[in-house]
Amino acid sequence: MILKKNRYLLHLLTLIILASCSTTSKNLILNSNEFLEADSLKSFEDIYDYQSYFVNDLEKIQKAIDGQKLNQEQLKNAKILKRNYQKILSKKEYTLTLKPNQEYSKELIELVYKLNLPINIFWADSKQVSLPENLLSQQINGFCSSLYEDAISSLNAEISKNNDSFLIIYSQEYESLIQDLAPDNTNFMKVKYDSSDYQEFSAEILGINLSEKRFKKISSLNPNQNLNFAPRSRSDFMQIVILLNPQEYKSMIPALRYHGGNKFKYLNFISSLEEINSPLQLLDYEDSWALISAYTISKIKQDESGSLERYLELGTLNEWLLLQVLKQAGVESARINSITGKIIYKSNACTKREIPVNKITTDLFLS
Repeated sequence: MILKKNRYLLHLLTLIILASCSTTSKNLILNSNEFLEADSLKSFEDIYDYQSYFVNDLEKIQKAIDGQKLNQEQLKNAKILKRNYQKILSKKEYTLTLKPNQEYSKELIELVYKLNLPINIFWADSKQVSLPENLLSQQINGFCSSLYEDAISSLNAEISKNNDSFLIIYSQEYESLIQDLAPDNTNFMKVKYDSSDYQEFSAEILGINLSEKRFKKISSLNPNQNLNFAPRSRSDFMQIVILLNPQEYKSMIPALRYHGGNKFKYLNFISSLEEINSPLQLLDYEDSWALISAYTISKIKQDESGSLERYLELGTLNEWLLLQVLKQAGVESARINSITGKIIYKSNACTKREIPVNKITTDLFLS
């Protein structure tokens, strides 16, 4: 046991040393081929991601400003971006204080290393933990809402794009979230999933079973007559919002599509991504809608995402770390293209997150 602990400590110390390499105030890490390559491949659009910082970033921003290809709004945003990067790059030292047994210490150190900023990490037992146990369902210090709550807000915005009725299918653990799902819209129904037979459940809630019963009743009136029959699904709602356990999506969505086809718009909660271990597994949700950012989609195209749940967790960690950098650099406002969505930072307010809703298609996997 002692040996195991020592090995972990040695690994942690190695990461600390690596992180300290990125704490030189003049970007000396640029001598690394890895960082040189990353910087050379970085475009003007990539700089809006706030994922790493190099002196050359300022040159790329200025070149875009001088290129006269930006409209009024884009030019305004580019000037804010330049001002933010000037503040971030000019600060000589950042500090991050963690508890020695902080659950996400290793991940944070690796994220610090990737930022390429002079960040010093200090360890203090008395430091209050600023990160929750569950990074997805609980609110992170500095943000207005949790990732789950922001996901509900995005679903509300998508539902509100038309006046169609909608159906909510939910599991027990997500029942508390339903009260925030379109609270002003009374034109919806909800059904709790409590069955292991996805096909039977889908046929029942979409009205297929009822349609088949009507057909049998009609057929019994004249058994000698052959009737063509195609069961019809319900037409009193056109959208289906799904809040289920991660493992339930892989069977529920195909079952719904089997009985309902493309008649309905299927909107998945962010839990649908939590057990995706390879990008191709998203094809199980083809033609449904998911809460997934353009940044994450770009990683999927490059086949870099791996476990999406882990990717989202690292994304929320990275966003918390960025908040510490922005605060210490004295940045007043920023709009960040991040892993979980669009991050809207203001120095005098809590940070907002806008999660986009995108349709899952094979186009996501095309280069």
